[in-house]
Amino acid sequence: MEIALFPRPHQLPAAVADFVGREELLQSVVDRIIPFPQVVLLTGPVGTGKTTLAVQAAHRVANGHFPDGQLFVRLRGTTPHEVLGRFLTAFGLPAPGDFAARLSAYRDAVVRQSLLLVLDDVTCVDQVKPLLPHAPGCAVLVTSRHALKLPHVVEVGPLEPAQAMMLLGNQIGPDRLAAESAPAEALVAASDCSPLTVRIAGAVLAARPHWPLALLAERLRDPRGRLETLSHGGLSVRARLEETAGDLSPHARRLLGLLAGVGARRLPSWAPVAAFGDVRGQSAVDELVSAHLVSAGEHGYAVPELVREFAAGQSDAGEALRRVLGGWLYLLDQARAAVYGGDFSVVRGCSAREVVRPDRLLRTDPREWLESEHESLCDAVELAAGAGLDEPAWELAHRLVTLFETRTGFEGWQHTHDIALAACEKAGNRRGAAVLHCSLASLHISQSRYDLAHEMTLRAKDFFEDHDDPAGLGLVYRNLGIVARSSGEFAAARRWYQHALAVYERFTDPVGQASVLQHLAQIDLYDGDTAGAGERLSAALAACDGTGPARVLAQINYRLGKLLAVDGRHDEASGVLTTALDLTRTARDRRGESFVLYALGRNEFVRCRLDQARALLHEAALLCEANFDVVGAARARLELSRVHRARGEVQVAAELEAAARAVYSEFGLKPVPGDVIFQP
Repeated sequence: MEIALFPRPHQLPAAVADFVGREELLQSVVDRIIPFPQVVLLTGPVGTGKTTLAVQAAHRVANGHFPDGQLFVRLRGTTPHEVLGRFLTAFGLPAPGDFAARLSAYRDAVVRQSLLLVLDDVTCVDQVKPLLPHAPGCAVLVTSRHALKLPHVVEVGPLEPAQAMMLLGNQIGPDRLAAESAPAEALVAASDCSPLTVRIAGAVLAARPHWPLALLAERLRDPRGRLETLSHGGLSVRARLEETAGDLSPHARRLLGLLAGVGARRLPSWAPVAAFGDVRGQSAVDELVSAHLVSAGEHGYAVPELVREFAAGQSDAGEALRRVLGGWLYLLDQARAAVYGGDFSVVRGCSAREVVRPDRLLRTDPREWLESEHESLCDAVELAAGAGLDEPAWELAHRLVTLFETRTGFEGWQHTHDIALAACEKAGNRRGAAVLHCSLASLHISQSRYDLAHEMTLRAKDFFEDHDDPAGLGLVYRNLGIVARSSGEFAAARRWYQHALAVYERFTDPVGQASVLQHLAQIDLYDGDTAGAGERLSAALAACDGTGPARVLAQINYRLGKLLAVDGRHDEASGVLTTALDLTRTARDRRGESFVLYALGRNEFVRCRLDQARALLHEAALLCEANFDVVGAARARLELSRVHRARGEVQVAAELEAAARAVYSEFGLKPVPGDVIFQP
C-alpha cells in the first residue's frame, strides 16, 4: 500500500486566541522541532501553560514542515495500546488486538511520512517510548508535569508580570483592567503569574462583573481556601494537583504531606530526610522535585503555597515539624559551640535534637552559616510557636542571640523573642519565659534602654533563684551588674558581677567567667584600681586558656588596651587595641568593632595624632549608626568634638557636642569615662 493513500490527520486542537507573550520561549520550542527527527519535552509545574505552548508551536510549524499530518493525544489515563489503536484508525488502518502487532503496523505506517506528534500530559517515559516514530521526517512534542528523561527539555515556568496582566485583560476586558490597575497587579501577584491561575481568576471576574478586583485578590492572598477560589467551570487548580499527586509513589505522597505540614517557606537540604524520619525521604523528595510539586535550589527546597494548602492535613505532620525543628536546634548547637568554644553562657531546654548532617559552610565558617540561614532560622521560631511547640520556640530564639548580638539584628531579636515568649506564656512555660525575659534584657542593654533591661531581668530573677538554675542565674546577675554600672552604681554593679562569677565558677563556664571578669575589670578601672583590673583581665585570659572564641578574646584585648591607656602606655595600648579590632572583624562583631574603633580614636587623640583620631572616631560613629546604636554614635561624636576643637574647628565641635549631649539627655545618661561597655 502506498503511503500517499493514507489519510492525513490534522488532530491539533485550535490554538488559543488569547495567547500572550512568550515569543522567545515559543521560538526556542520551534527551533528544537525543525531539525527533525527530534523529541522535545515541555515540562513544568501545574498550570504553567505547557499544553497551550505546545499547541501554539505545533500550529506554527505544522503545514510547512509536516505535510503528512499532525497527531494529538492526551496520555493521562490511557495506555500505549489504546493510543496506537487511535493512531492506526486515524491513518485508516485496522488496529490489531495484539500489542506487538499494533506496534508493528504503526511503525510501518509512519516510516516514510513527515508527521508531528503532540503527546500531551505524559506521566512517565514508558507511555512515550512505543509511540516514537523513528522516522527521519517526524518530530514529537511531549508535555509533562514530570521531569522525564528525554533528549531535549524546555522548562516552562510562570508568565512575566506584564504578560500575566495582558492575559487577565483579555479575560475581563482592557477597560476594567485599566480602571482597577492596582488591584489587578495585586491579583496577578497573588496568582504567582501562573497562566492557569490567571485564567481562572479572569473567568471568575468575567462571570461577576460587579465584583471589584480587590475582592478576589484578597481571597487569593488568604492561605485558607485559595484552592476553592481557584475553580471555575471545568478549570480547577485542585483537580490538576490531585492528578499530579496521583502519579506519586506512596512514600512521595507521604513526604509531600509532611513537608506541607512543616509549613516552611524554605526547607534546608536535610529537611526531607528529617521530616520523613529516615533516608527514604531523599528519594521521595527527588520524586517530588521531578513532579514539580517541590522546587529545588542551591541551598534546599521550597513547597509552593498552593501545593502546601493542597497537601496539608497529614496526621503525623506535627512529628515531622518537631524533627525539623530538632534539626535546626542541633545545627544551632554546633554553630554556637564553634563560635564560643563550647555550649557556654546559654540556657538549655529539653527539646529533642535531630542529628542531621551539617553542610560544609557550617563546618568551615559557622558565623557565615548563621548569616546565610538567618531567615530560615527566624521562620523556624514562628513555625514552632504557631504549632504550640513552646519549648523548641524559646530554645531556637535564645540560641539565635549568637547571631543577633554580633550583627546588631535588633528587629529580628525582638520579633523572634516576642513570638516565642507569647507561646511560652500561653503554655505556662515559666522557665522558657524567664530565659526569654533575660535575653530581651540583653537586647535592651545593647540598645542602651537600661530601664527596660532592669524590668525584664527582674521578671526572670525570681524564677531562676527559686529553682537554683545556674545557667539562668549567671545571665540574670550579669545583666543586673551592667544595668547598675550604666547608672554609676559601681558598688552594686560589683556585687552583681561577683554573684555572676560565683555562678559561672560553680557551673564551670569559662566563657561566662571571662565575660564577668572583664566587667569587674571595668569597675576596677572606674575605681582607679589599675592593678586589680590587670589581674582580672589576666584571669579572663586564663579562663579562656588564651585561645577562646574570637569575640571574647576581642573583648579582653579591648579592655587591656583601655587599661594600658589609663596607665599612660599609649603606644602599647594602640597595638593591643589593633589586635582587638582584628578579632572583632574576624568574629564579624560589628558592635564590638564600633567600641574598639572608639577606644583607638581616643587613644590616638591622646597621642596627638589628630587626623588618625578623627578618622577612627568618624568610622566608629558611622558603624554605630549602621548598628542602630544611637548612644554609641553620640559617644563617638562627643569625643570627635574634642578632636575638632583641638584642630581649631570650633563651630563643628560645638555642633557635634550639642547633638551628642541631646542624645544622652534623651536616654537619661551622663557622659562618663569609658561610657558604654559591649558585652557577650
